[in-house]
Amino acid sequence: MPKTALRTDADFEAFYDRHWKYVYRLCFTYMKNEADAEDCTEDVFVKVLKRQYAFDDETHERKWLTIAAINQCKDKLKSYERKNVVSLDDDDAPEPAAPEEEDYSEVTEAVMNLPPKLKDVIWLYYYEGYSTDEIASMLGRPPSTVRNQMRDARNLLKSVLGGDPR
Repeated sequence: MPKTALRTDADFEAFYDRHWKYVYRLCFTYMKNEADAEDCTEDVFVKVLKRQYAFDDETHERKWLTIAAINQCKDKLKSYERKNVVSLDDDDAPEPAAPEEEDYSEVTEAVMNLPPKLKDVIWLYYYEGYSTDEIASMLGRPPSTVRNQMRDARNLLKSVLGGDPR
């Protein structure tokens, strides 16, 4: 099957229109605020535009965008951690920002607080509807590892939320 590249502005605009809501929603779940989610979403689409990626089909586009968005958010969160290390003895340290209102259910909040490798597989499976084999392919992990991570994540969620996860 021939790969199609986004060669014209119209091609890119159609690509963007097809996927921006999905990428924004995914970024918002990681970043937990609109401004950072918008920044990450923009960065993902700029990467596509600059590098002129070629995709097999719309499914290939979506899978690539999923991984690119997750990686972009993780990179941004890591850079925040490095920048926001402030000594408690520093009188000039900025006041922490007030927490923003979050529109998460208790389950979604628990999922977002999982360790990254577990959060990724749970998110992709339950929220995005990918199979464990597809997740394994996307993340470059063996399918058995993904299934084990799903089991571990479910057990953690069960302990945090209480009750039977089924």
